Amino acid sequence: MIKFFRHFRKSLLRKNKIGKYFKYAIGEIVLVVIGILIALGINNWNESIKINKKTNNYLKALNTEIETNINVLEEHISIVHRDIEESAKTRKLLNISEAKFYNDSVLKYSMISRPIYKANLVKSTFNDLINSGILENIDDLKLKNNILSIPSSIDILNENYLNARDSWINYQLPYLMKYADVSNNWDSLSGIKIEKLPFKRIKKAFIYNSEYANILALRMRMVNNYEETLIELRENLSSISKNIKLFLKE
Repeated sequence: MIKFFRHFRKSLLRKNKIGKYFKYAIGEIVLVVIGILIALGINNWNESIKINKKTNNYLKALNTEIETNINVLEEHISIVHRDIEESAKTRKLLNISEAKFYNDSVLKYSMISRPIYKANLVKSTFNDLINSGILENIDDLKLKNNILSIPSSIDILNENYLNARDSWINYQLPYLMKYADVSNNWDSLSGIKIEKLPFKRIKKAFIYNSEYANILALRMRMVNNYEETLIELRENLSSISKNIKLFLKE
């Protein structure tokens, strides 16, 4: 084809048809430019398809991660809600009229004495999405901003967890170590028999005791704050998941 065009141009020059030669040359240039533009368009179209596919794959992976975190939050909401219920029950049982008759065994099972646990969420796909720069390809500004809000929401959750944990570490645990019978909590550990020692809980430290009642109230308040942020994050993630599915038209 190139040889044909070259031969045709030479033929025009030999016949001294300069005007037609220039018109033909311009036409040929236009055709070349059009061809280049078409090639660039096809290339850009192919690149756009690749980018969209990669973006959609990341969003699908992110949505899977979000749904996993929602399940973790659901489970943890139940856990911390039971914690509040048990703390309230303990506070009540230690201050009813019958409490003065509790022996050490009954007192042990009337109390809540465990740490407050953290909801461990995963962010690996989110971090990959940010580091890859793929998020820039999402033209839905609302969805993009919602996705970008995930870390700050998790930070608020973690802050409320630390406040709840501090009520255990700084108040309840030291109190139990001082007045409870912690050393006799186990009969054995790792197959090793633990001898019982002649220590008892100091009953007056728990029965009709305003200090311990206040510690339990503090625990309930901090865990309740933690529960509220767990619920809020679950709702936010559920909304983001829904919007991702709409964006992907699933």
